[in-house]
Amino acid sequence: MARLSRRGRTVVVVAAVVLVVLAFAGLTLRLFVYPDLNAPERSDAIVVLGGSGEGSRQTGMRLARQGYAPTIVFSIGFEPCAPFEQALPRLRVICFQPSPNTTQGEARAIAQLAGANGWHRVIVVMPTTQATRARLRVGWCYPGQVLEVASSPPGFGSWVRSIVYEWGALLQALVLTYGC
Repeated sequence: MARLSRRGRTVVVVAAVVLVVLAFAGLTLRLFVYPDLNAPERSDAIVVLGGSGEGSRQTGMRLARQGYAPTIVFSIGFEPCAPFEQALPRLRVICFQPSPNTTQGEARAIAQLAGANGWHRVIVVMPTTQATRARLRVGWCYPGQVLEVASSPPGFGSWVRSIVYEWGALLQALVLTYGC
């Protein structure tokens, strides 16, 4: 077997690094920038994940006003629910604090609320960057149909921060806290 020259080894290492960088960039685009999303359809409830920011809340409220579901659910942490009830007086508004205060806790709450209310299809609203992880988490807990509708993070800096965060959160979901 012939040995590579020093220059040949350098070319192989550089080519391998380029391939790894391209694969990572491709996965990042597929998982966090252009994830599989759904067009909204008539559903039993719209669920807006917490920590999603104002864009997701506005998207969820717009969908509710357009009549996609009779119920809208907000994961709110410690915020009051009254502003949402006042903004959407003709709808059933449910607010909850997930336990734990994570996407995993939200997925568990979605499954519990769906079971208690007989929901078979829900629209889950979250930032685009969170869609892949939310699909996994909610899918592990809720057996019904989930339609994912996303809002984009505002500004390039938010995209970068969100993508970095989501890489870590996705790895944690897959390795450390797998399942419902």
